[in-house]
Amino acid sequence: KKPFVPPGTVQITEKLFADISEISNFSWLEYMYHTGMKYGGNSPEYKSVIPDTSVWHHQTPHAEMLSRLYLRHPRFREFPVVGITRSQAEAFCKWRTQKVKEFYAIRYKKELKINYRLPTKEEWEFLADNALPVLRNRGKNEKGNPLLNSRDVYIADTVPTKPVNTFEASRFGLYNLLGNVAEMIQNDSIVKGGSWKHSINDCRTGKDLVYSGAS
Repeated sequence: KKPFVPPGTVQITEKLFADISEISNFSWLEYMYHTGMKYGGNSPEYKSVIPDTSVWHHQTPHAEMLSRLYLRHPRFREFPVVGITRSQAEAFCKWRTQKVKEFYAIRYKKELKINYRLPTKEEWEFLADNALPVLRNRGKNEKGNPLLNSRDVYIADTVPTKPVNTFEASRFGLYNLLGNVAEMIQNDSIVKGGSWKHSINDCRTGKDLVYSGAS
């Protein structure tokens, strides 16, 4: 019988599974939707899960556009969510654990022992050591042209991040461990892997980057 693999993950060891990619805007919007349905769209619980889109300010020439559209516009559905605090990431893990357990109980009529969480530093570095070398993620997309949304607003295709499944997967089948957006781990003062705004040296597996509150 084929073993159950938690949604969105690949099996690394007997008891360790890792997310295939960074968490996408689509996945986070699903989390926001469920929270809003449970507590209400104006509730403190719902407001507490909304990412801080102001993180784009002073980081890119397209900051205003990204602050307005990056999280919710369909163009960015498969891009990595940004502006997330550590507490928000941990709350997302708890919600995801609950939803997968509920799904498993309905489908298989038994309890699933599972816990989504942030990786330890040692776990993350083990996964990243088996990733491909850092690939720079700048430049135009395949079309090379601006895209037009329903409100006739041109969306520049010089967005600094790339979709979560961009480039080649590592030998474990994981994407973007190095570069794109920084990765949170259980150590609350650092992030790993670097991001689109970091140098190749900062994206090295052994490099610890200071965590400033949202990533």
